[in-house]
Amino acid sequence: MASIIFSRLGKTISALALNWLKCIIALGLMLIVLVLLEGTFWPRGLSPMETGLLAISGLVGLTVGDTVFFGALNRLGARRTLLFAALAPPMTSLMAVPVLGEPLGMPLIVGMTLTMGGVVWVISERHSGGDHLEIRHDDGRMTSSMKWGIAMAVGAAFCQALGNVLTKLGGSQITALEISIVRLAFGVLGLTILVGLAGRLVGTLASMKRPKTAMMVVSATFLGTFLGIWLMNAGLRYTYVGIASTLSSTSPIFILPLAYIFDKERLTLRSVGGALVAVAGVAVLFLW
Repeated sequence: MASIIFSRLGKTISALALNWLKCIIALGLMLIVLVLLEGTFWPRGLSPMETGLLAISGLVGLTVGDTVFFGALNRLGARRTLLFAALAPPMTSLMAVPVLGEPLGMPLIVGMTLTMGGVVWVISERHSGGDHLEIRHDDGRMTSSMKWGIAMAVGAAFCQALGNVLTKLGGSQITALEISIVRLAFGVLGLTILVGLAGRLVGTLASMKRPKTAMMVVSATFLGTFLGIWLMNAGLRYTYVGIASTLSSTSPIFILPLAYIFDKERLTLRSVGGALVAVAGVAVLFLW
């Protein structure tokens, strides 16, 4: 749901500014919930080590990771960028084996392969209105923009994987809400610096004066960042990071019926087949 709204907002607000706005709003909402539940503005009982790990996780995942992801979107287009994003779950699992001591058994490998295979099958489908971006020069050499886009997309997947593992390391003793608050707080700090250096602070805040834009930003943030990050961190907190990362990467499957309903996109046999393969992979992960 949030992806559909954010894609429409992206036509009027820059990706970096939109990322900054959604993180600030989500952080504010989470702090309100924490005050109502715990009576405090900041998680209690965090050691300096745990705070440091979650801070680095927020900076790596939300500041650096999201920024280079948006850069890849501008250079590769959404479909190609999402294909590279499928690298994040296997990267996460490979990091988790030596760092967290998590197992990498055959059922987990099969489940991840089926799930991500289904997702890749769906997002690699060609559409008549697809990404019209220049890939190669006339002599066959890849364009500089495409090379940078690929580097950014791989970097974004790596940042997401590293952020997932650091979240698991630093958030083992606190709730998913508290994990989310610490990560978002430091992610917002990094994004504020980036937006300030880009000279977009005033313009970004001014865009929120338009009631329709403000309502769309808040709605998408509530669904995608407030609930999305909170639930994602709950997954990282309570199960293996490889499984949580794989499940969180199935958004392209969930968006199929939503795009059909709201954007009137046609459902093809390939997209439905890819969704069924991904669901089969999810079933294997839950049976494992």
